[in-house]
Amino acid sequence: MTDYSKSIFIFFLLLFFGVSHSYSSEQSDSLNIADKEQSKPTYLSKSPSGAIYRSLIIPGWGQLYTGSYWKAPIFFAGASTLAYFIISNNSEYQKYADEYNKLVDKTTIQARIIRNKREYYRDNRDLSAFYLLGVYVLAAVDAYVDAHLYDFTVDDNLSFNFSYSKNYLYLNLKYHIK
Repeated sequence: MTDYSKSIFIFFLLLFFGVSHSYSSEQSDSLNIADKEQSKPTYLSKSPSGAIYRSLIIPGWGQLYTGSYWKAPIFFAGASTLAYFIISNNSEYQKYADEYNKLVDKTTIQARIIRNKREYYRDNRDLSAFYLLGVYVLAAVDAYVDAHLYDFTVDDNLSFNFSYSKNYLYLNLKYHIK
């Protein structure tokens, strides 16, 4: 295991075990019992910050938390594939960097070929890391939105449609109260 992959492993361990948060659900004593029984909860059943934390630890975990089960393997597979590309390209980069540093005459064609391969693998490593950052951000934003919309109901109580006549365009808005 290279030093780079060890540092990535340690980073994820620290991120996983270092992130913690707590919730408090205390209510004031001034409310009487009848008010507590009649009032509906106004909190979200899925925490947006919890979804973000989960997605930042492991992409796809926030999607599992919010119930978007089909998205979770996509984000996890994307992050895993990009992590593999980062590690693979970094090892190739290190190999060609060592080979280039061992060369005495760095003006030969062979030296230029080795230098171009070294730069190729470095560029691919950096680009894969940039894409991995994008997967993390996209997974976190998606989990955040899913957590906010978890309690959103879609029913026929509110509807609208467009209609038109010869010279006019009408917008019909209907709200059904049950």
